[in-house]
Amino acid sequence: MKLRLSREFKIGFFGILMLALLYWGINFLKGKDLFSTTSHYYAVYDQVNGLQSSASVLIKGFKVGTISDISYNPQSSPNVVVEFAVKSKYHIPKDSKARVFSEGLMSGKAVELELGKSPDYLQEGDTLFSEINKDFLEMAGSEVEFFKQRANEVINELMTTLKRVNTLLADNKANFDASMQNIASLSGNLDQMVQGERHNIHGILVNLNEFSAALNGKTEQMGRIMGNVERFSDSLSAAQIPTMVAQATQTLDQLNITLNKVNHGEGSASLLLNDPALYDSLVVSVSNLSALLEDLKAHPSRYINISVFGRRDRE
Repeated sequence: MKLRLSREFKIGFFGILMLALLYWGINFLKGKDLFSTTSHYYAVYDQVNGLQSSASVLIKGFKVGTISDISYNPQSSPNVVVEFAVKSKYHIPKDSKARVFSEGLMSGKAVELELGKSPDYLQEGDTLFSEINKDFLEMAGSEVEFFKQRANEVINELMTTLKRVNTLLADNKANFDASMQNIASLSGNLDQMVQGERHNIHGILVNLNEFSAALNGKTEQMGRIMGNVERFSDSLSAAQIPTMVAQATQTLDQLNITLNKVNHGEGSASLLLNDPALYDSLVVSVSNLSALLEDLKAHPSRYINISVFGRRDRE
């Protein structure tokens, strides 16, 4: 007996099959696997720029699940809650991290599970530690923003400085004009002086040229002079100056010895210089000699008698 299916049953069955295939296709495109069990975990982020639902969840670059939902409720929390659907056969330690990163310049964001070393594993509905890596574009954007702010600050300071310079120039315009006129007058005076002394400068230059030519013509004489100076230097070097210095030093030493003996009363010279009685005798003798000379001047006839006709006894 053949089973006869009505047309309505076939159409209904085909419709249900199409709906099942459509549901499976949609979930497949979302990254959900309907034929394997999954465990759901959560992570909380300050912001998830570029992260979309159905993005991949990776462990060491291998896909182990997908992001099933991203929710944000500012009334309950200022953070974004991300739900992960990870295949149940992968056990995740409790100290693991869910790090958001960029898969490439042209790709979107994904989540990398950095497994920890805890012996305990997460249970269904637990929350992982969260972490966000800035990609190249975000880092470049932050650096550009930093340089932009610094450039704005520099431009503002430069504009302030220029305004102050303009104010200073405006306030001292009369002084600057007077200074420029003085400089122009000084330049004109210098030009006039140079024009007036041009002939003298020309003469000085001519004299310098003639002097240089004369020196060139006296090269042989200069050579002889230098030779004489060199020979004189050689003769000084060859002279027995050290011997003469040594002899002079020896003479000074002997003179010092003699003076020491005189100071200590040794020798006739010491007695002559240091004996008071001899000094007094010399003073008396000089006094007597002076008196004798005075008397000789006053009465020469007492000492000198000249007779023309013959000798006569002196009284």
